[in-house]
Amino acid sequence: MNKNITARHNAFQQVQLTLNNNQAKFAHIPAMGKMFSSLTNLIGNTNELITKAGSIPSKPSGNKNLARTELLAVALKVSNILKVYSFVIKNENLNNFVNNVSNSYLQQMRNQEVLDYSKNLKDHISPIVTELADFGLTEELTAELSTEITDYEKVLTEPRQLISERKTTNELIEDNIDQIQSLISNQIDPMMELFIDDKEFYLSYKSARMIVDPATRKKAEETETTEQTE
Repeated sequence: MNKNITARHNAFQQVQLTLNNNQAKFAHIPAMGKMFSSLTNLIGNTNELITKAGSIPSKPSGNKNLARTELLAVALKVSNILKVYSFVIKNENLNNFVNNVSNSYLQQMRNQEVLDYSKNLKDHISPIVTELADFGLTEELTAELSTEITDYEKVLTEPRQLISERKTTNELIEDNIDQIQSLISNQIDPMMELFIDDKEFYLSYKSARMIVDPATRKKAEETETTEQTE
């Protein structure tokens, strides 16, 4: 979340806190009460989104290279079993699928190609697992292939999912900030003119409404420092 959004959100929370501390002063104005409730709900939802955004990992949890190595190892075993089986029963389609498969052949595949091949391999063996059992395909090996496919697919897609989730969450935060800005500027600010004679409440509200952009503040501080040294 960028500094400008953070600064605006912090300032909006100060506005909500000021209004919360002075609820008794506008309790007799239903419209103001509804606006305050809307503001409180939006800020609460924004805080939840900010917490969610902060909990999204910056890196995937799995090790892609390790997952690839483990999948290739089991895929090669199953491919060799299928290769022998297709040769013995003279199944041309199966033989064409695995005939050129070797360790070096698999290693040269791109990541997505490894996943696609492994899924196709699983589809090829599924209808004939009973027959392949006579050639060394065990239930454990079949289950291991499925597990490694799932694990590898997860580490391949997780980075894209994390990026998408982070982007969506940040967009929701920005949308909430814009809604809060509109609510305060177009509704609550005008309503506060009803309290202009209550100096303490009115001035504390106006003070809370001051949004400080960190970049602007830093530039101002640098300018002030430069002027003092000249």
